Amino acid sequence: MIFGFLVPILFLVILIVVARKLFVRDSHGAPNTFSIRRLFQYALLFGLLSVSASGVAGLIGRLFDAGQVIAESRTDLARDITFLLVGAPLYLLVGRWTKRTLAEDPSERHSVAWNAYLSIVSLTALITSMTSAYGVLLWALGNESFQGQELSRFLVWGLIWIVHWQLIQATSREEESRAHYIIGSLIGLGVLSTGVANLVTSVAQLALTSDEKAVLLQQTDPSIRAMILIIVGLPVWYQYWLRVGLNLKRELLWFSYVLLIGVAGGFIALITSLSVMVYESFVWFFGETISDIASQHFDDSISALGTAVIGLGVWWYHGNLLKSATENSSIPEAAAGARGEIRRVYEYIVSGISLIAAAAGLMMILVAIIESITPGEVVSTTSSTNTLLLAITLILVGSPVWWFFWHRIESHVAVDGLEQSSPTRRIFLLMLFGVASVAAVISVLTGVFLFLDDLLNNQLGIETLRQARFAIAILLSNAAIAWYHWSIYRHERTISVRKPKHEKFVVLVGPKDPLLAREIEAEIDGKVQMWDSRVDGSVDGSMDGEIRWEKERVLELIKSTTSDEVMIINEKKKLRAIPFSRQ
Repeated sequence: MIFGFLVPILFLVILIVVARKLFVRDSHGAPNTFSIRRLFQYALLFGLLSVSASGVAGLIGRLFDAGQVIAESRTDLARDITFLLVGAPLYLLVGRWTKRTLAEDPSERHSVAWNAYLSIVSLTALITSMTSAYGVLLWALGNESFQGQELSRFLVWGLIWIVHWQLIQATSREEESRAHYIIGSLIGLGVLSTGVANLVTSVAQLALTSDEKAVLLQQTDPSIRAMILIIVGLPVWYQYWLRVGLNLKRELLWFSYVLLIGVAGGFIALITSLSVMVYESFVWFFGETISDIASQHFDDSISALGTAVIGLGVWWYHGNLLKSATENSSIPEAAAGARGEIRRVYEYIVSGISLIAAAAGLMMILVAIIESITPGEVVSTTSSTNTLLLAITLILVGSPVWWFFWHRIESHVAVDGLEQSSPTRRIFLLMLFGVASVAAVISVLTGVFLFLDDLLNNQLGIETLRQARFAIAILLSNAAIAWYHWSIYRHERTISVRKPKHEKFVVLVGPKDPLLAREIEAEIDGKVQMWDSRVDGSVDGSMDGEIRWEKERVLELIKSTTSDEVMIINEKKKLRAIPFSRQ
């Protein structure tokens, strides 16, 4: 099983390194050197670490289980001993080789291969230790019998995570470990959110269930499992996000996480859950129910309640975080109080998701109409009445949110021309038009196929129309969406889209001062690299005629240069700025 787990990890490492070779430039603007040796060195190191950890955890788990296991597998014992006797010495040998490599070439600590190794090992250890901690806590709270293997895996992989976390903190720069922190934050947020949602659901079920025996037999266990997920996920989210991720530089990966995971993910969970609860309420009062017992009918609504609560919380938190990050941004447009692209992305995402929900409602109305006029030959579990109620639900949930945000967006069109020239708006319009067009084409193909199939088989009739109801509904609803957004785009396509502002790229050539580089990078909202001017082997890294860096003077030179890429050289007792291009 351990080797089956290593295969996708190794494949991921290969993809990362190959992508780095093809598309990424190194700190000097030249293509990165690609080392097959390093790739397999770190892949071998990771594999041997996993094998050794598996063997150690297996043997320690047997010690914990001593006297409790009635029959043990001799095959598993042989595997664990083999992993320890063979894997551990080889891991130490490759580890010493790697340590010597890092000592001989300090720049290797900042290579993609080394940092990918640290991130993969750390995240693997994190997931394994979290899974094991879940099993240990189930036993500690009296829900499961003791399993020594779970405790040993938690201890071994937890130690591995601590060691590699400290290595990342000590050797990796922010831009090299940023992906690791974001993925860890996502893992913590996912486990924590699942735990909170399940806890809300179990508490609601406890409150609404009238059968005390059912409560005692069925509901205690889900509550405990939900609390364990919270106990496991909260420290991870705190460590990765609140302590580190929240303070990372606001760049593409950070905003992608906040927008796609926090805003879009939370809002989708909220809209979906609200739709389930409203729909089941409508069916209970106006539709055809499968069960007349309220607790059974609203079972899905109770489950959706927890998802709705956590979806609202995640959406609200990341929305406020995005607003704060935009207000404190060094982007001139945002600093001046104007509506920046980040805010536009947020509003268009929420508007697009709610529009999809409303469009699905419109589609279901058309489906319900066709179902009502074409009674099916086969008895269906859902009626046209329930279909209509589902359509009304989606429209009631999606359309108010869409109207609120779209009205806000359109109000900015009348104020200034920035909205119509926004790349975010243009992408949104073209994407909706394109997706709607593709869906319409697919529905046409489906409808024509159903028509010809029944025609050629002499089965053409009212049942053909019923079978094609979804294709017809998708065609008409997407045609309406495409027409509306195409009419907007047609009036705005002559407006030139603003090109996104490129961030500054600054190279400082002179005495090394990492603190200055970080301060300048924070001031200019760009990327700063420091090149050491030492060429004669001097100990202090200085050259004749160099002066100490002056932060204010450096910022003045950067702002006075119109080029987005500038090199500032410390020479002849003065600083000189030279525009350049990495192309």
